[in-house]
Amino acid sequence: MTLAIAPPVVRAVRSEDLPAVGRHMRGMLEREIGGYDPRLHADIDDLAGTYLGARGTHLLVGFAEGPDGPVVAGTASVRAGGPKPQFTPAWLTRRYEGRRVGQICRVWVDPGHRRLGVGQLLATRAARWALDAGYDPVCLHTNASIPGALAFWSSFPGAVLVHDARPDPWSTVHFEIDPAAFTATADLAA
Repeated sequence: MTLAIAPPVVRAVRSEDLPAVGRHMRGMLEREIGGYDPRLHADIDDLAGTYLGARGTHLLVGFAEGPDGPVVAGTASVRAGGPKPQFTPAWLTRRYEGRRVGQICRVWVDPGHRRLGVGQLLATRAARWALDAGYDPVCLHTNASIPGALAFWSSFPGAVLVHDARPDPWSTVHFEIDPAAFTATADLAA
């Protein structure tokens, strides 16, 4: 007998989700990303102010069925603007000047829910939202020291490697989403 696993539910975050989403994000920071840094993670201090009703932003949450009901399995967000100039090479900062840039952020899947499609669903919905919102380009960066992160983004539909900043302190690798390649691939999978 095979047990059926309910597919994750991915949707825009609601105010009642914020406490659980905040715990998930802080847990991910502590377990996998080297801890909280206010220069990099200030949005987590004010999820409601950053994402709820703020123009040009979007926060998604993925729920999976846990033993006591739905649990936060992962998150993804979109924010206006490119990577922070103080942590990015000047040429990369100039690449985004004067453009309507959207950045996919906080694609963080709890280790117990990886390899079940949660991350793919979250990232695909975030990219679709960013493109539909008119962002051009859509960029992201990942910490390549997190197991599976670089492989995930390297195989993500439409992702193009722009800059490998390693050996920086965060093992950063920058990508952009090619809208045509993403749309062709994402539409085939839908």
